[in-house]
Amino acid sequence: PKGGINHYKLAFKQFDSDFFLGTDNLSLTDDVALTAFVGVGSNVQEAESLSVNGNDFIVPGLVSINNVANKSAGYGYSKKQINSAYGSAELGFQDYAFLTVTARNDWFSTLSLAGKDSPNNDLYTSATLSLILSDALDLGEAVSFLKLRAGISEVAGGADNPYALSLTYGITGQGHLGASLGQINGGQIPNSEITPFQKNETEFGFDFRLFDNKVSLDATFYDNETVGDIVGVSASATSGFGSALANLGEISNTGIELLLRVKPVVTDDFAMEVSFNYTNNASEVVATNDTDGNISLDEPRERTLRVTHIVGEKYGALFGTSFVRDGNGAIVHELVNGYPRPKIDNSRKILGFGVAPQQIGIGASFRYKSWDASVLFEGKSGGQIYSGTNATMMGTGAHKMTIPAGGREAGFVPDGVMEDGSPVTISIPQGQQSAYWGRYNDAAEAGIYDSDYMRLRQLRIGYNFPSDMLDGSFIQAASVSLIGKNLFFISNSVDNIDPESSYQAGNSAGLEWFGLAVPRTIGLNVNLKF
Repeated sequence: PKGGINHYKLAFKQFDSDFFLGTDNLSLTDDVALTAFVGVGSNVQEAESLSVNGNDFIVPGLVSINNVANKSAGYGYSKKQINSAYGSAELGFQDYAFLTVTARNDWFSTLSLAGKDSPNNDLYTSATLSLILSDALDLGEAVSFLKLRAGISEVAGGADNPYALSLTYGITGQGHLGASLGQINGGQIPNSEITPFQKNETEFGFDFRLFDNKVSLDATFYDNETVGDIVGVSASATSGFGSALANLGEISNTGIELLLRVKPVVTDDFAMEVSFNYTNNASEVVATNDTDGNISLDEPRERTLRVTHIVGEKYGALFGTSFVRDGNGAIVHELVNGYPRPKIDNSRKILGFGVAPQQIGIGASFRYKSWDASVLFEGKSGGQIYSGTNATMMGTGAHKMTIPAGGREAGFVPDGVMEDGSPVTISIPQGQQSAYWGRYNDAAEAGIYDSDYMRLRQLRIGYNFPSDMLDGSFIQAASVSLIGKNLFFISNSVDNIDPESSYQAGNSAGLEWFGLAVPRTIGLNVNLKF
């Protein structure tokens, strides 16, 4: 109640250096040309932070770090580096057939440790073949461009944390009796034998354009596998750590990406373009560890569910407690103090998957003389989310579903059956409703929702000042635009929250706990060229 203050300063530096030699479009024969290069490079990232925190202002209203009863300071530092050697060669045949091969070897400081047996580097390669059939063949006037492509590639990566391979230590707090106190930094069990992860992909696609590029379709079909992804897996609470660093087994992804563009009207004064973007990805956990056991990742604060990787299932299963149901799917109830309560199955099962497989985008742009406008709708479907906000609202009677049609005073009869299979007929009075919804909230299933949505992602209206308006001034070009982002939902399958407000991304997608909605922003952009 007496307030507090926090000062935080972060300095980030990044140094990139590259040296390479190559040749551009070197003619080997009349029909074959070579473009190639080899090189070495280095990427260094360094971050240093300093914070000062204070609680309980001594003089009310005087906001100063020197006006607090309790003061503490913090310091952080990290540095990581990647050294690389790489090369590329492209053979072109008559400017319509191209074969490109690449190779790269990265050495990661985040995977380097004295005495470490496993490698800290990885060599990865790629090969791509492309054919521009519209240049090689006469496909008629309707076909503006047709390109086929196919490729195989490898990518490798290291750990993000530069100090994840061994325990690190630091000085903490105010000390004790004049002596400094030390601590183990970080909440993750280190793993000195972590190796680079690899992603191997095979890809086919085409770029097809018709009617002087007024209609175009770009399609990609891919199949990839990620081997040894570096993740934090769950650890026993008795260890004193929240997670342990590990290489995850193998994840496969197969999917399609489509981009359709249509320009129905193009004139000197008016132009219009419509685009449709669609992706669909099917994932599978192929392997986890030596025993192919479940890999548990993050969990919500209720601790009734974990994001779990399970062999044979899709990536990122929401694995938690559920309601006991009969053969028809009705919730089974038991009598407690003479009133029905839902039965909870504490043996966990898959309740959904946190990564949405389908994404869609619909956009349109318009130009009329000096005016232009654009609109973009985006959405996802096919995934689920555990909403801690809604689950807590149910358990505390703040959710709309906890209010019977006739009001709480009228009581309500729960949907479902009793243990003997007969329908629930006992009405729950107002005084017992808190206990009912408190039990209902004990099942993680209560907080599971489909995370489908479609939203107006961006709306833009702009004006480009004609050049004759700027004659005689020092301004060569000028434009102004009004831009709105995340303005509203077209549809949203989750009550009370924004599906994009989940507090975990990456390996633990699909968890939400009182997350802030993606902000709606409206801005004015002025662009001047001198």
